[in-house]
Amino acid sequence: MPISKSRKARNSRIFFAIFGSCFLLPGLGIFTFKALPELKRWLSGAQLYSAEKESLMAALIIGIVFSLVGGGLVYLGLKKPTDDPALLDSGTPWMARKAWASPVIKDSFALSGGFIWAFTIIWNLMSTPALLAIPKELAKGNQLIWFAALFPIVGLFFIGLSIRKTLEWRRFGQMRITLDPHPGAIGGQVGGTIYLKTPLPPGTDMDVSLDCVHHYQRSKSPSQSIVWQHRTTIEPMHSSRSTMAPFVFDVPAGLPHSQFPDTDYYNWTLHVSARLPGADLSRQIEVPVFATGATTSSAHSPKIAPCSSFDKPQRQCRAAMHNPVEIVGEHRGQGRWVGLTVGLFFTLFSAGMAYFIGYLEEQTAFLGFCLGFGAIGVLILVISLLAASRKYKLKLANPILALEQHTLFGAKSLTTPFNDIVAFDTKSRGSVQMGGRHYQFFDLMMKLKNGEETRLGEKLSRQQAEGFIRELNEIVGLSPGQ
Repeated sequence: MPISKSRKARNSRIFFAIFGSCFLLPGLGIFTFKALPELKRWLSGAQLYSAEKESLMAALIIGIVFSLVGGGLVYLGLKKPTDDPALLDSGTPWMARKAWASPVIKDSFALSGGFIWAFTIIWNLMSTPALLAIPKELAKGNQLIWFAALFPIVGLFFIGLSIRKTLEWRRFGQMRITLDPHPGAIGGQVGGTIYLKTPLPPGTDMDVSLDCVHHYQRSKSPSQSIVWQHRTTIEPMHSSRSTMAPFVFDVPAGLPHSQFPDTDYYNWTLHVSARLPGADLSRQIEVPVFATGATTSSAHSPKIAPCSSFDKPQRQCRAAMHNPVEIVGEHRGQGRWVGLTVGLFFTLFSAGMAYFIGYLEEQTAFLGFCLGFGAIGVLILVISLLAASRKYKLKLANPILALEQHTLFGAKSLTTPFNDIVAFDTKSRGSVQMGGRHYQFFDLMMKLKNGEETRLGEKLSRQQAEGFIRELNEIVGLSPGQ
C-alpha cells in the first residue's frame, strides 16, 4: 500500500527529531558538564595547563556545534506543519501550501541568509582547532598540517558570502510579488507585479526569468533538468521610496504543474536580478503554477527594456551584413571562471604540496600523488582556457555566409552559399545551477544540404537563439520551421 504524502512528511519530522536529539543531548552534556565547569574555573583566575586549555577549547566547540545542529534538527522535527499535502488532490491544489494561499508571495531571503550564517559559524568553529594547531605543528616540522589550512581558508570564503548576503538584505529588504492570475496558469499566463521597498537607481533594468525545473534521483544522487524557461528584461517603475515592476509570461499548455518536494517532482521559480553598483539584486521565489488557463487582468503591462540582450540578435545580424560580428552567447560567462579557478587552485596547491612535502620531506609516494593531482588541475585549466578563447564571427554578404572560428591555437574560415543552407536550429548543451539560478545552454546550428551541421555560436539562452534563427531566416530567405 503506497504511503500518503502526509504520512511521509510526518515520518520525516519524526526522523529529524530523533536524529537531532542524537546531536543535541551529547552536545548539551559536553557543554554543561565539561566545558562550563572548566570555563568557570579559568575565569575565576585558576591557571590552566596547555593541555587543559586545549581540552576546554575542544569541549566548547563540540558542545556548541552539536547543540546548534541538533537543536535545529529537533526544531524542524517538532515544528507544527503549516502545509497540507492532502489538498493537492482538491479542486484548489495551490491551497496545500500556506505561502500560496494568498496572491501575495514573499521571498525567503532572510531565512536562507540565516542558514548561511549558521553554517558559516559552525564551519569556522570546527576549523578553529586546525588554525591554532598550524604554528605548533610547523615548529615540529610537520608540513602535512598545511592541508588543515584549507578549512580556515574556506571559512573565510563563507564569511565573505555571509557578509555579502547581509549587505544585500540591508539594501533591498524583502521582495514580494502579487500574482495575477493567482495561481499562475499553464496554458495561460504567469504574471503579476514585483515590489521592492527600496528605489532602484533610474535607468536600472531588471532581468526576470520563469523556470520549470524537474527534480529527480539519478543513481541515488539528486539531479535537475530544465523543462521550460523564459526570460525577459523590463524597466521597473520607480518612486522615491519603492520599486514596482509588472511582469507577464505566456506559458504553453502541456507543462507539469507545481508539486511538493519529493524524490521526483516539478517546481516553478521566478528569478529576479539587477546589476547595480555595490550589492547586486538577486532573488528567487517559488510560485504556484497549475493548469487553469487563466490570463492576467492587471492594468499595468510590463515595459520591456529597449536595448536588452534580447534585441541583440536583430542588431548583430544587421551589422553582420557589412562586417564580421562576433556571436556572443548570453550565458558565455557562466561557469568559465569556475573552471579557471578550480584548475588554477588544483595546479598551485598540488605544486606547493609536491615541493614542501614530497620534495623537501623526500616522500616519494606523496610526490607522485601530488603530480597526478596537479595533472588533473592542468587538464581542467587547459579545457577552461580553450572554452574561454573560442569565438565565432559571422558575416552575411548575399549570397555568401562567411564564418570565422577562433580558438587558442588559431582560426579557420568557412564560406557557405545561401542556397546550400537548409535551416538554422538550436542544439541543447544542457543546464547548470549556479547560486540558486538555473541556466539552460543552447548552440546555434546551421544545417546544410549535404547533411553537415556547423556551430555558429554557443551558450546562448533560448530567447537569444530563437532571435538569431528568426533574423537569419529572414536574411537568408528561409521560411520559419523549414
